[in-house]
Amino acid sequence: MRYLPLLLAPLLALILPLASAAPRDVKTQAVYDYLLGVWGKSTLAGQSDLTWRDSVDMAQRVHDDTGKYPALMGYDFMNYVDATEGDGRHQTEEAIAWDARGGLVSFHWHWRIANGKFYTKETPYRLPAADYRQIDADIDRVALELKRLQDANVPVLWRPLHEAAGGWFWWGTSREGYIALWRHMHERLTQKHGLHNLIWVWNGQDPAWYPGDDVVDITGYDVYENNYAEAWRKTAQHGKPIALTETGHIPDLQDGQRWLWFMVWNDGRGEAGVTSPDNFWTGEHHNSNAHKRKIYGDPNIITLDRLPKF
Repeated sequence: MRYLPLLLAPLLALILPLASAAPRDVKTQAVYDYLLGVWGKSTLAGQSDLTWRDSVDMAQRVHDDTGKYPALMGYDFMNYVDATEGDGRHQTEEAIAWDARGGLVSFHWHWRIANGKFYTKETPYRLPAADYRQIDADIDRVALELKRLQDANVPVLWRPLHEAAGGWFWWGTSREGYIALWRHMHERLTQKHGLHNLIWVWNGQDPAWYPGDDVVDITGYDVYENNYAEAWRKTAQHGKPIALTETGHIPDLQDGQRWLWFMVWNDGRGEAGVTSPDNFWTGEHHNSNAHKRKIYGDPNIITLDRLPKF
């Protein structure tokens, strides 16, 4: 049973997944087609940027340890809405620069609502009774950044409203409210704002929270407890490509799951090389340096140098 997902991934990849109804420009479609083509055969290496400390170059930390750069960098709109000036307000520029180097770009959004908080325990905001005037104002603010990326011809693997079923974020306080919010955001960004550079990535962490094939392109799961097989099984039922959208430890391909990409979470405030639970890349708490080099040197792992020109 351990190796069943590894056997299934190439078979599932032969069945052309039903794409969402989101419009796509030429470059975004090319990226989507490429991802469909490699899924089940290869895995893209991904690294999350350190949103709250602009001076740290996470891609460079990866290169320093492995000799290679990730194919995919993950960014966060956390400090673009209801937050002060400072670190984390240059994610759009960093993403444009990464695209110029030939890399792929992912964005998620730790959505600070009303009082500047996103954790359920820290904000009174609840779904489905939330004030949609505030919600729409925030979506419109983020749409400005996504439009800047579109104008720069940058496709975005867009992963909003993540980990909803866990309940620790305010957008996860109601399954029905969450699904309605996802569909509302999809319509507002694609129809009202005319965005066509988005590939929609869903990782609600529970199949019951799935918002529908017409508003999802890629499914994912955030795994920090090493239960990769269970995460893969839960996500595979949607018939979409499956990504490891956040992780601490990088699984071996031989572990039995063929992810479209893996995305290692970012470091804390420690310096490069410091071993600490807060440092998900640097140091050796989550991955030994030997393991990092092994993964990045695997012929089935796609790094920046192996990406085509889109």
